[in-house]
Amino acid sequence: MDIGLFIVPFRAPQTDLYEGFQWDMQCIRWADEYGLSEVWVAEHSTMRWEPVCSPELYLAVAASQTERIKLATGANVPAHHNPVALAYRLMQLDHMSQGRLIVGIGAGAYKTDQMLHGNDDPAGKMREGVEILQAVWQNKGPFHYEGKYWSFDIPEYDPVQQGPFLEPFQKPHPPLAMAGLSALSGTLKQAGALGHIPMSFNVGREYLAGHWYRYMQGAEGAGRTADRNQWRVAHNILVADTDEEAMDLAVNGAMGQTYREWMLPGYARGGMLQTMVPELGVTDPDDVPIEYLAEEKWLVGSPDTVVKKLQRDLDASGGFGTIITFTFDYLDQPERYRRHFELLGTEVIPRIRDIVHKTEPLSALAAPEGA
Repeated sequence: MDIGLFIVPFRAPQTDLYEGFQWDMQCIRWADEYGLSEVWVAEHSTMRWEPVCSPELYLAVAASQTERIKLATGANVPAHHNPVALAYRLMQLDHMSQGRLIVGIGAGAYKTDQMLHGNDDPAGKMREGVEILQAVWQNKGPFHYEGKYWSFDIPEYDPVQQGPFLEPFQKPHPPLAMAGLSALSGTLKQAGALGHIPMSFNVGREYLAGHWYRYMQGAEGAGRTADRNQWRVAHNILVADTDEEAMDLAVNGAMGQTYREWMLPGYARGGMLQTMVPELGVTDPDDVPIEYLAEEKWLVGSPDTVVKKLQRDLDASGGFGTIITFTFDYLDQPERYRRHFELLGTEVIPRIRDIVHKTEPLSALAAPEGA
């Protein structure tokens, strides 16, 4: 089992965009230094709290500042690009990173992003975009593509210009991943059918088993074998030397601010509070105490406490391969946040790799309600 990093980024309003970029690069360097396995960078065009419109640019810089950490787009939205141009940019990044690239694919979660890019069929354009990426990466020689949304021609090889010639560094192409959010995610079922890496956002541990069920449904329907070691689960983690210090850093620092001002209001608008805290029975984000989330829902505490809390998620889900921790703007407390990375690498990762948990095959799993 591994721990990775997810840079959305949650950019606090008080953080200058350039200083925030430099902070994100520092977090990636710490992750690389302390042995985290991978870093994911999101793509959004219209979100002030999530201001990265090109994860490839972020990861190109990160590739030059790190040595071993995997570099993942989390996720590219093919519908918001010319998919052929995106395929070529990603091939270039695959070579620049010498095969450290993972390509996450999404339909575009935010309506304002979809409006900006004219994305009037998110699911359909995502499917066709993925098809185009793979066609460009895998087909040899000239060919014509005619789709519902895009058409193009790959020309004959020109011996003078020596092109088209570019191929992915990884064969047949970089690993592809898809993320799911809703309790009965159709995207994860599609990911299982296509053999892509699944990623879940741990809004509430109670629905993680349902995510895996949907992924396995898709895999089984396509004659594939699902591997829990490929499953990524994004979560909130904050480690300190003591429980008291970790709770203070979470509740009174950037993590707490992000949830008060951005995440909880967003979950309320999307009707997700019942998924996050069903036991509270609330619809108003102001009725969700940050202290409660830090104690009961997030992986916040000393290394001992974080490992114990993680065991609850593993028990609820049946087990997963990599937990991905979000980053936050602790520019005002950089040493305490560096210590968080150090404890993840030196204390938490070795312990979670020793955790033994039972995983059950699809036939032994009860289908979640409504599946």
